[in-house]
Amino acid sequence: MALPNVTGEIIAQGFNCHVRVGTNASDAETIALVASFQANEDFQVQEATCLGNLGPVALDPQGYTCSLTIDGFLPFKKILDGAMQYADGGKIALMDIMPTRAKFMDAGAIQKIAYLDFYNKKAGKVLKSFEGVLITSGSINVDGNAYARNGVQARALSAA
Repeated sequence: MALPNVTGEIIAQGFNCHVRVGTNASDAETIALVASFQANEDFQVQEATCLGNLGPVALDPQGYTCSLTIDGFLPFKKILDGAMQYADGGKIALMDIMPTRAKFMDAGAIQKIAYLDFYNKKAGKVLKSFEGVLITSGSINVDGNAYARNGVQARALSAA
């Protein structure tokens, strides 16, 4: 019996993975030039302890938190075919989903990302998806001898 090739069939390689945003999986578009991304789900548990027992007698769900961290390069915009777009052909970048302070302070104008996923392009499969994503912080990092990078942290209502 031949074993599958480790780089081809067992693991999802990073360069094949993309971050996509949209209203659902069918209209999600890749965010331009994402360098790295990470999601953490935290399940808070309440322990019930009783005298005379060495450990907890019950564990109860208490809360849930899902946080996302995305880091990417600031892409160059230029005019292609009469329309402004990113030089790599992408239509959206990390900096496009960052809210302004004014929008964030106006509760009616807060823009949640309805759907965000981590997508394996080579396999054509969603690795993990998230709903109700809200940007919580953003950063820009410029180093004299490197590319300018944009960082975004977000929270999600749920992960699937």
